[in-house]
Amino acid sequence: MIALTFDIDWAPDSIVRSVLSVLDNYCVPATLFCTNYLKDLSGSSSNLVNLVDPRHELGLHPDFQGVMDYSRVWEELICLYPAARGWRSHNGVTGWPIVKEGIARGLSYEVFSPVFEGYVPPSQVNGALPGYLGFSTAFWDSHRLHDDSFEWRAKDLPLKKHFNDPGKLVVLGFHPNILYYDMRSVSEYEARKPRYHEPDEMESFLNRPPHGAMRLLVDLLNFVSSAHFCTMADFSEKMGHRKC
Repeated sequence: MIALTFDIDWAPDSIVRSVLSVLDNYCVPATLFCTNYLKDLSGSSSNLVNLVDPRHELGLHPDFQGVMDYSRVWEELICLYPAARGWRSHNGVTGWPIVKEGIARGLSYEVFSPVFEGYVPPSQVNGALPGYLGFSTAFWDSHRLHDDSFEWRAKDLPLKKHFNDPGKLVVLGFHPNILYYDMRSVSEYEARKPRYHEPDEMESFLNRPPHGAMRLLVDLLNFVSSAHFCTMADFSEKMGHRKC
């Protein structure tokens, strides 16, 4: 199975909607890890509440960088997305005190940011936490921006031999802005970052044949049947019925 996951960060509505429309054309679900949009001073970050197809899952993307009051971060974010069942932290900041706060608020899984070479099965983080699962990430579009040799094709994705296996989950990570501008290099990312909240449709995948990150996503959607995609929560719930 495949879980398409997106760290929404502070992407604007128009970019998020445009990217999700590609998935919706294939009836493919995704897990959207949502940041606290109220922290964005521009006021242009997407909040996603009641804006996405119900097939998609809204998870949490808390930012614990330089923060000591973990409880406040959790409370503010869960108030925005009370139905969330899992999370992946911004820039991978996690740890036992943070995890305990999340579990106390009903979260049942965590997706870790580090990318591993081989398949890492979902597992309990701690024997004292029955039902709380940890998942690894197999691919990041942001990491591949640093790899000039990457061709941005589905055949080059890691662990593709597991895509059709209902007992295994391959987590692929994307970012809306990288997909919207169909990026394939760090220089493209750096050129766009100062205008993060100023979508330029003329320079997006909507106005030219994709050759980078969006080409990879569309290639994957054509390469794998929609039946082999699921949300993190759906797979986590299935795993919860087994002994980990």
